[in-house]
Amino acid sequence: MFHPDRDLKQIIISLLTEDGRSISYLSRELKKQGFDMHRLTLTGYLRALSDLNVLKEKDVPPAKIYTPIKGKDKDIYLKVAEQAKLLSPDKYSELTLYALYRLFKRPIFKEELERAGVFELAPGMQAKEENIADARRFMQKTGYKIPTSSKAYIPISEDLEGMFQNLLVQMLISDSECSYLVKETKQSKLEL
Repeated sequence: MFHPDRDLKQIIISLLTEDGRSISYLSRELKKQGFDMHRLTLTGYLRALSDLNVLKEKDVPPAKIYTPIKGKDKDIYLKVAEQAKLLSPDKYSELTLYALYRLFKRPIFKEELERAGVFELAPGMQAKEENIADARRFMQKTGYKIPTSSKAYIPISEDLEGMFQNLLVQMLISDSECSYLVKETKQSKLEL
């Protein structure tokens, strides 16, 4: 999937290692992934990311090397998958599909599940063809390219609602880094 604005930063960060990468390396790798931009444009984008403290720029003549400052940013797919694995390791693929389906209010494409780390067989049932076509049109309007042969899925199980709500709470706590404010409940006496 490709979105011209939302994914470029994420893809650049994923290409960088702790040792850093040069502009020419990033340019070649981005071209392989469908981002055909002039090197001067890429240089400006990298410098902007450096100014925003997302990347660190290091001069190693004749090149400039860029390294990520923060840990790799996670997109919504990785955040949902991470929480689903923590909450229910045995049903994590079903919970991931359910959560994405409830969040996006549409069938979830195979590519999206793979982006969330779900590579096994479908964790749900295949959506109806007209629903897949609607979802594909919607995704294209937002700038994502979904192959016409791509399958989309909807969850089978409705009994994941409680886990889904817990997943959302855990994502919010994790993203806002406020876990120290959450009171852990302890049972003080046994009630019969």
